[in-house]
Amino acid sequence: MQLTRQFSIKQTLSIMTITFSLIVMSINQSLAGEWMHDFRAAQKLAQDKDLPLLLHFHASWCGPCQQMDRSVLNTKAVKNQFGKRVIAVKIDSDENQEIVNRFNVRSLPSDVLLTPTGTIISRTDGMQPQHTYLSFLGRGASRYENDRRVYLAQKSKQELMPRKNEETEADDSVENQFATQEPKSYVATMPSKIGLEGYSPVSLTRDRKWNKGQEEYSWPYQGITYLLASKTELEIFKNDPGRYAPQLLGCDPVILNKQDRAIPGNTKYGAYYDQNLYLFIDIESREEFKKNPDRFSRTMHVLKFKLSDGAVLR
Repeated sequence: MQLTRQFSIKQTLSIMTITFSLIVMSINQSLAGEWMHDFRAAQKLAQDKDLPLLLHFHASWCGPCQQMDRSVLNTKAVKNQFGKRVIAVKIDSDENQEIVNRFNVRSLPSDVLLTPTGTIISRTDGMQPQHTYLSFLGRGASRYENDRRVYLAQKSKQELMPRKNEETEADDSVENQFATQEPKSYVATMPSKIGLEGYSPVSLTRDRKWNKGQEEYSWPYQGITYLLASKTELEIFKNDPGRYAPQLLGCDPVILNKQDRAIPGNTKYGAYYDQNLYLFIDIESREEFKKNPDRFSRTMHVLKFKLSDGAVLR
């Protein structure tokens, strides 16, 4: 009996050691520019590294999948993105039906780019040539990086607010000191709780209609609550909020790029580029964006927030 118990313990330890080794190998592969094959390990690594998670859905019987695997997925240009801008994992659709259903995959090959917490950033279906695939990865990674910078900057501003109030009480000339240090410029303020002035982002993106949302169909995304017009729209938005919500938390991308400041745009001056909604402070800013949309939609600048009154995100 004792020998049997010892053998069982050794067997269990061996299995645990092998499992841990496989996970470590999978993580090392991704960081070394290789595809991972374990969804949970890839998800944990994406969270640890704070990088978007790329899911590539395929099957052994899928001809286009095999073609894309040979001509795109294993090229140096694509693998160079792994561990730097994204964490990448291949999902065999026959062996992972639960994940296929979770992300509503209806054709192969398919790719879904997620935030580390599981929110869909963007997706694409079908065989993709290398330049198109790299563009898909670059846009998605940049969108996450930009939104994250805006979020962190706004969070930093919230944390600084109490200290700002104390400084104002101690010295009423604080705002004047700011004015003498720099020329007048736009400044960011706390975003309001309701995005797009209460209009439904799904109606606007899908139908280009300004439909008022309802409080009973509300959903928070990146610190802003959006109102949807129906239960169906709510489910659509919950599944892929990054597709419908304004990019950069509704901040003007031109000002962000040129001044390093997150300035809330106005719903009166919106424009779609690459199926994404951007808001601007005025028509001049929107026209400048249209002249070079790639420059402003992919800005990588670090944001600077001032503690002052200004435009409010609506």
